[in-house]
This record gives sequence, structure tokens and C-alpha cells, in this order.
Amino acid sequence: MKWFPTGVMLLASTACASAPAARDFDDLADYRAASFTEVWGVVIDVLADRNWAIDNLERDRGAVATDWMRDVDLSYLDCGIPGLRASDTDYTGRFDVVVRETDNGVSIRVTTSWQVVRSTSNSVGIVQCLSTGILERELHDEVRRRLES
Repeated sequence: MKWFPTGVMLLASTACASAPAARDFDDLADYRAASFTEVWGVVIDVLADRNWAIDNLERDRGAVATDWMRDVDLSYLDCGIPGLRASDTDYTGRFDVVVRETDNGVSIRVTTSWQVVRSTSNSVGIVQCLSTGILERELHDEVRRRLES
């Protein structure tokens, strides 16, 4: 019977944790009035202006991958709720941008990867997080704004 309070506390702490919510994103990726070269140049400029370190750059494939970044804007990710007696630290993220020519112009696809270190009294682990879509929207909004000016 002495294990009963401990079991209740462990069950309560895991029951209170929640997974991140999946989200659907609007299709913002269609750039009809611009060439690949224009869009590619603007994407690279936006990454540089935001000090997002580029890990891999392949213009021929239209691919850019950032390095893992620390101190990310927490509005960009959803890691769920840690639960009772758990804490999240060391938020990190990276993303890939693919610029492609299409029949209708140019498209940009952004894929993000977010994670956090989640600690409880018994364990430490890495939790994969979902994107809130804010980074993707900011990137597309900035590219559109720069292409229009």
C-alpha cells in the first residue's frame, strides 16, 4: 500500500501532459510573377537578415537547410504541455526551404524541425515539437513583401 501514493502521482503527472496539436497550413507557396532567380535571391537575403545560419546550400536543387538554432522564438513551435513536475529547456529548431520552378511560376516549401529537452524527476528526454506555422508565414510574408518592392 505504500506504493499507492507514488503510483497516483506518476499517473497524474503523465495524464496531465499533452501532445502538441497538429495544424494545417494555408498554401502560401505560389509566386506567379517572379522568376526562380529572383525568389532564390530573396530567400537567401531573408535568411541572412534574420541571422539564421545556413548549414547546406544547393542552388541547383533549390534547397537551403539551416543549422540547429538555439534561443528560438517560442511562438514558432508547439511542444505540448509538459505535465505536472516536468519542465522544458533547451528549445532548438532547424528548417529546410525548397524553391522550385513550377508550371505556374515558383513555389517555396518550408519544412521545420523543432525539439525541446523535457525533464521530470525520473527522466530527461527529447520531445519532438510541431510548428505553429508562424515561422512559415513570416518567411512567406517577407519574401512577398521584398518581391513587390
